[in-house]
Amino acid sequence: MRNPARSAVTAFLALAASLLAPVLLHSADEPTHGWRRSGDGLWGSRPEIHAGFSEKGIALEMKLPPGTDVAYSRDGSWAADNASVTMSTEPVAPGGNEYRPGEAEFPASVTFVFGRDSLPMGRLARMAAFFRKLRHGFRPSGIRLTYAWGTRVPVGSMYRLWEEETVFILAGREEAGKRIDAVRSLAADFHAAYGRPPRGPVTKVLVEAERPSGEKTPANTSIAVRFPPE
Repeated sequence: MRNPARSAVTAFLALAASLLAPVLLHSADEPTHGWRRSGDGLWGSRPEIHAGFSEKGIALEMKLPPGTDVAYSRDGSWAADNASVTMSTEPVAPGGNEYRPGEAEFPASVTFVFGRDSLPMGRLARMAAFFRKLRHGFRPSGIRLTYAWGTRVPVGSMYRLWEEETVFILAGREEAGKRIDAVRSLAADFHAAYGRPPRGPVTKVLVEAERPSGEKTPANTSIAVRFPPE
């Protein structure tokens, strides 16, 4: 005999999953080439995502309701070569303090992770950094270069967000709705940020987009990344 209470719970969970899951529009037979999605919206928000994948990158077209945070990541091993980053987003609202870990909210960003590289830090400094991550959330381990669409920080800024993460601001609120194309030398940017060349390859690429929960309208955001493998 069916348990009515259990059936009701099962139906509720299925409904909740359908409401929270994004509408992901690409062929089920299309290979993702190692890209993995994470992130969910708030209750009732359903981001619409058009995604394309290749051996050399990813292209995303998204409609992000308020309270949406979407991320795609891919692990691998790539030389610190040139990388092409294209972004567009509209509207762009002022976010939190982008100089402070845990408060920075970038409408669009791409992060290249040098997972085999790190900064020399003493035990106490490393422990303090760990507890900051416990409070604000963990980022991928290793040295990271993040190319972001800012909301408050001046365009062209380069600054240290975390001990091992440097942010490069490619666009800001004045560029809302424009398409920003940038080709970056990861090796040159690494040297500018840390005063030396990287000691290892890029081991992860992270593509993120978010729309703060306090906003009233969705954001139309596109991000494309293309980089040559080793």
